Parts: sequence; C-alpha cells; structure tokens
Amino acid sequence: MKGRRGTYLFLGILLGVQGLFVLIIGILANSFAYHALPILGLAIISFCMSYLHPQFIQKDERMKMIREKGMFYSYFAILGYFIILMTFLQFSSIQITAMQVMNILLALIISTVFVSMTVVAWKH
Repeated sequence: MKGRRGTYLFLGILLGVQGLFVLIIGILANSFAYHALPILGLAIISFCMSYLHPQFIQKDERMKMIREKGMFYSYFAILGYFIILMTFLQFSSIQITAMQVMNILLALIISTVFVSMTVVAWKH
C-alpha cells in the first residue's frame, strides 16, 4: 500500500475499532449507543476511499461516471430511508428522540453515498 490509500485504510480501522468499542460499551450498559453510528459511518467512508482513491486521482470520465451514478443511486436509497423512518415514527412503531433520528440518518446517508460509489466503481 502506498500513499493515501494506506492512510485511508489505517483511519478506517482506527475509526471502526473506536465505533465498535463505543457501541459495545453502550450495549453492555443496556442502551443502544446511537452516537456510535456516525463514527462507524466515518469508518465506512475511510474504507471506501481506500478503494476509490486510485480512481479519484485520475480526473477522467470514469471518475465522473462513478460519482454521478453513485449519487444517483444514493438519492433513491436516501428517499427510501426517509419514507421508512417517517412511517415508523408516524405509527409510533419506534420511540426515539430527534437526536437519535439524526444520528441514524447521518450514518445511513454517509454510508450510502460512499458505498454506492464503491459498488459502481467495482461493477464498471
């Protein structure tokens, strides 16, 4: 591994371990640690950027296509997240605070955008 790719991988491992630690401690304390979700989202960004870095260095049509298609697919997934979450909240299926909703949405949106770009780069 060379350059930034290794840095992204190291950062992903570090954030992943930290996020899992906070999540496990929260579960052991008999509560779900919603504030660990954005940390795990950042770990996913780092792992995805580790894979995407060679493509994003080059400023060519493939990089633009990966970004465009990734954002296109993410848009519909994020719309689905909002619809599902609003449905659960509307019918009182789940009882969570606004801050917990924000942590869930933040982690889902961050993860979806970068995972979709990784999948598009992997398929093309």
